Amino acid sequence: MELKKIAIVGPRGNVGSAIISELLKDGSRFTITAITRSASTYAAPENSHVQAVNADYNSLKSLIAAFQGQDAVVNCVSGGATQYDPSKLIIDAAVAAGVKLFFGNEYVGKFSEQFKRLPESAVGSKVRIREYLSELGQAGKISWTALNGGPFFDMCPAGFDIPNKQVRIYGTGTNPLYWTPLSTIARTAATMLRNPTPFLNRPIYICPLLGLTQSDLLRAVESVLGAKFAVEHVDVAKINENARIALDRGEIPKAMRGLTISGQFYEGDCGNDFSDLVTNELVGVSPVSVEDAVRDAIERYGTETPVVQGMFKVDPCEV
Repeated sequence: MELKKIAIVGPRGNVGSAIISELLKDGSRFTITAITRSASTYAAPENSHVQAVNADYNSLKSLIAAFQGQDAVVNCVSGGATQYDPSKLIIDAAVAAGVKLFFGNEYVGKFSEQFKRLPESAVGSKVRIREYLSELGQAGKISWTALNGGPFFDMCPAGFDIPNKQVRIYGTGTNPLYWTPLSTIARTAATMLRNPTPFLNRPIYICPLLGLTQSDLLRAVESVLGAKFAVEHVDVAKINENARIALDRGEIPKAMRGLTISGQFYEGDCGNDFSDLVTNELVGVSPVSVEDAVRDAIERYGTETPVVQGMFKVDPCEV
């Protein structure tokens, strides 16, 4: 399969803009169309050939018109648009428009049992959408692929307060993490679009930082910044216990903060290990040192970015 015309749905977000930047490195090889909402403030990169086309994401007719003539649709939408009905609508429009390849918006890791028990209202319907894409692929209606690399390394510094040189170590600090820099996700997605045939009708898993732990991350951050961090140890088992009680009660917002943290750092109930699925060599992903990944993230975001409290200061919720 050869792809020339590629439509990016959600071009303004972190993933969409990063993939567009990678594809632009190929010069005129690809014709790139950014599919935007009518109220979007998206602006194509300066001096690029990216064309922006407005579409109503809630209208099958509008999406079909936007996808006409496209070889591939790369879905990069996030938030509410990852729920089942809006996601299925985008796929159905791609099928109706005769698109060759649909690139699903998975990106973030393994569909573990821990992930599957979380409410779709909180995490989206990626499990059911993959099932739907698989059905379409088996029926020969459209080819599909998806890329998974765990949480974005440079956007998920959970427990770290860089400006104030503080860190909260959740649990032992030695639970393996499977995070991938956003830049690696974008490069890999571009690789898959350049030669999609080996990746058709299957998900791809990558992780250039296999075996990373929060303790490794702390050492790397201190080394790169040349500074010692004040360390606070947090009982992640209690966070998990209370969050699961809240989830059983239907208190979803309260539960999700704790489950997001314990899902990464708690050995007793994380489900984040997808090392058995990783095929780095297949897509040309090379190992990255933790220090290099930290250095790149700091160069990108600086050292004064305020922490996201929902990823930094998480304590057991009240039950």
